[in-house]
Amino acid sequence: MQTAEKHLSENKSKNITDNITENDYAHWLFSTPGIGNVSADRLLCGGRTCREIYEMGEAELKKLLRPKQVSAVLDSRYIWDFAEEKKKLAQSDIKFISRIDPRFPEKLKNIPNPPFAIYVKGELPGDDSPSVAVIGARLCSEYGRYMARQLGRGLALAGVKVISGMARGIDGVSQKAALCAGGKSYAVVGCGADICYPDENREIYEELSLNGGIISEYAPGTMPKASFFPMRNRIISALSDIVVVVEARLHSGTQITVDTALEQGKEVLAVPGRVTDRLSDGCNRLICQGAGVVLDVDDVIERLASWNYRKDSLESSAGFEEERTGECVSHIEKAILDQLDAVPVSFSYIADKLSMNGINIAVPDLLKELFDMCGKGLITQTGSYYVKKFG
Repeated sequence: MQTAEKHLSENKSKNITDNITENDYAHWLFSTPGIGNVSADRLLCGGRTCREIYEMGEAELKKLLRPKQVSAVLDSRYIWDFAEEKKKLAQSDIKFISRIDPRFPEKLKNIPNPPFAIYVKGELPGDDSPSVAVIGARLCSEYGRYMARQLGRGLALAGVKVISGMARGIDGVSQKAALCAGGKSYAVVGCGADICYPDENREIYEELSLNGGIISEYAPGTMPKASFFPMRNRIISALSDIVVVVEARLHSGTQITVDTALEQGKEVLAVPGRVTDRLSDGCNRLICQGAGVVLDVDDVIERLASWNYRKDSLESSAGFEEERTGECVSHIEKAILDQLDAVPVSFSYIADKLSMNGINIAVPDLLKELFDMCGKGLITQTGSYYVKKFG
């Protein structure tokens, strides 16, 4: 094996190091196998630069790293091609931003176990306006979807950035609503920033890269892994000013984000639910423990009172519903919609409510109306129960 000194001499003779920035050296260090955040901090302590670490001799490295790590650093110098790695990132339209880069978010610098670097597709959330994390269950209810849409849309209209994990369920629903309202949203993912996971959120992924960003501390090409997702949660909470939990079971991954948020000194709010609903157990428990209550988007906006948000641009839920149903809804359809909510109700319940309001309709005709409304996307049928479809 060539010595490290000979290798460095060859690089200089080829004029390779002249165009390499400190952030490029940080990319090399961050990509070296076995060198994590703690080891990188140990190497950088004392004011060393990443370039100085790249040029450090074996004897000095042995004072700071374990033998296997020393071998990894020495070996990586021979296989790392600075120009090729920059080209790969450019082709994927991904930026590598290390902690020493001025673009690195201040909110990430002083949290417990801060990332040494992140990969970004799109842009990072700036400090020009507040950011709110909207998180919750993947297998959420229609009630949860409704609240996630209302919050995502309302926050976007108020100029607030929505941050989440682009997971199926609450995360993706809130981010899609924010994007559809013309706002910006940012996803922190548990895979490479060039990987769309889950694939069902492909449309959201593509839109995020244009009107927000996808953020990861994992290199491009890294496939999703269960152990990556708890780690990314600390970045979601760190980039947010407030964390809002929409739906969560008592013991769920959402609790990890809540714990990191509290550890970072962030405020946590929760949407209450029925005490018999297991998907609301986590939220109801958080409220019992002191979390703020969210009944609508104004509850979140009020917590951000110190920011110059555009509260006058908020639209009410009623306005949203009117916009959605509009003129295409018949008189009988509107009467049926008035009896429905996010809680499933039976056919007989609907018939009785219509009758109480002076609307008498034969059973076959009512069944046909409900069937047609399902086809229009106004309601959904779950077994023998019906639920209003929101958004």
